[in-house]
Amino acid sequence: MADDYGYIHTCMIWSHVDASQNEYGEVYTHTDSSQNTACRFYYSNSSSGIIKPDSGQHAVGTPSVMLPGTVTVAQGNTIVSTETGFAHTYTVTSTKPVYYLFYNSIHHYECELEVVS
Repeated sequence: MADDYGYIHTCMIWSHVDASQNEYGEVYTHTDSSQNTACRFYYSNSSSGIIKPDSGQHAVGTPSVMLPGTVTVAQGNTIVSTETGFAHTYTVTSTKPVYYLFYNSIHHYECELEVVS
């Protein structure tokens, strides 16, 4: 049963896996995979700061995404979104699993993102 924990957005997660290498460590085959999933985008203040332009102080947020614990996500993956306010291609810069209380299973992931220019 999939529970809805406020996942009001959707995104696509792309991963690139090196499938095999030769004896010199050169990759000669790789696998690209993608998965569509429900998610929730938000701005996190965890690694951002305050800018002070002439118009006053402004908080600078880092784009982040919350993903269900059933997905596979890792640092370096690409996340593509078409959601209003978050319509960009991102690279996952950090991934933090959040566990269920009293259980040893992952409830969801919180990932910090960086916009790919």
